[in-house]
Amino acid sequence: MSTRRSAAILPLGRILAGALALLLERRSAVLHAMTLPWVVHAVLEVWLALAAASAQAALPALLLLRAAVYVLLAVSIHRLILLGPNAVPAFGMAPFGFRELRYLGWSAAQFLAAAFVLLLASPLVAISQPIGLAAGLIAAAWIVGRMALALPEIALERVVDLTSIWNLGRGAGFGLGLIVIGLPFATLVFLPLAMSGSLILRLISMTGSMLFVVFALAALALAWRHLDWLRRPGVDPAAPASVNLGPDAARGLLEVDVSGTFGARDFGHVASGDGLLPYHGRLTGLVITLNGAAWEGSERAWDALDTLLAHLGFVRVHHEHLQRVALVAPGDWQSLAERLGKHFAHAEFRTFAHDEVQSARAWCANER
Repeated sequence: MSTRRSAAILPLGRILAGALALLLERRSAVLHAMTLPWVVHAVLEVWLALAAASAQAALPALLLLRAAVYVLLAVSIHRLILLGPNAVPAFGMAPFGFRELRYLGWSAAQFLAAAFVLLLASPLVAISQPIGLAAGLIAAAWIVGRMALALPEIALERVVDLTSIWNLGRGAGFGLGLIVIGLPFATLVFLPLAMSGSLILRLISMTGSMLFVVFALAALALAWRHLDWLRRPGVDPAAPASVNLGPDAARGLLEVDVSGTFGARDFGHVASGDGLLPYHGRLTGLVITLNGAAWEGSERAWDALDTLLAHLGFVRVHHEHLQRVALVAPGDWQSLAERLGKHFAHAEFRTFAHDEVQSARAWCANER
């Protein structure tokens, strides 16, 4: 189904900073995901260096192998950024299956689209080569950037709707192009090393290039998440933050319903509800529902969450009495779930899908 919305401005700086922060935080899982691709590429580099003639003869097969390994890496990076390190196998990479085949096919479609745009720009190149090349590259980056939003969805095994994907990138095409085209192009700084005769320098070049590609994949995942949140029903990026507190004295529950777009500055008003809480007895269960919520600077959402928790008096008063804590949210809030689980160390913690509110309430009330 098509999703239409107003153009979005991509907070490119925050997305890049968030991608770097998440990669560093989850460096163990990232290194696991990079291990097999690095080994495969290293073996190919050694083969090219020691047996160039036979390697050149097998070039088509080598290119296909590189593409398959890249897809495995890309899917793993998208999933561990969006769903958390536990979303990929312990060794960092899943087998090549239908999901990876879809990813490879869409990547090929992006390449063909870029080639077609550059072909259309060829008459302009004939008139003025610098202007023609610049116009062609900018247009190709804009189109490929918007198409690239399908890649994280494929990694999450969602059904891709081309119209919906295209509308999702409205107003963000150039920022997405910088992520998808600009960051990988930065690997050209390693070209002198790659062209050198030293195998060690070529391996260093390969490693540096792979790190840039991983950074671009992480940034693309966060860009998709930012835009995807904005298209969810009830999310208005201009709307004020809202936190509704719903004590249920009979069941010993407190429900915290979060909606709107949040930054740290928005949580001061939450403390005004704290005075109601002591009159509802001891809390044994807490249900936090992210109801169409988007977080400003979402790539660092756990910082905003800490601010929210600091402003909720019930956490300070009733924290150690809570027996169960439930987070009701979409599946891509894994990093928040991990942080909440650590915050409520004395309570049993579970996550529920956005349509499982009743189940979360029953579980927190120890009714199931």
